[in-house]
Amino acid sequence: MSFGGFLGGLLFLAIGLAELAVFNRYLYPALRWRHERAKLTQSQCVRPATILALVRVQSLVLLPLIGVIAGDRMRFGVPA
Repeated sequence: MSFGGFLGGLLFLAIGLAELAVFNRYLYPALRWRHERAKLTQSQCVRPATILALVRVQSLVLLPLIGVIAGDRMRFGVPA
């Protein structure tokens, strides 16, 4: 792994953490509230906890992995 891969992974991890923070703060409570309201009418579908788990995997695993792969291909101002 090169320096560019490390830097790309770190950058994409920061983006993933920001995305996860926004999801937890603004979107998850609304999803949970809607799910609880839908349980009263027996019309619920996917549980909010499942969606949260998918967002966590995407933010904390997939984005840094993409950053490492893409970072190897970028230069970030470092001469080869």
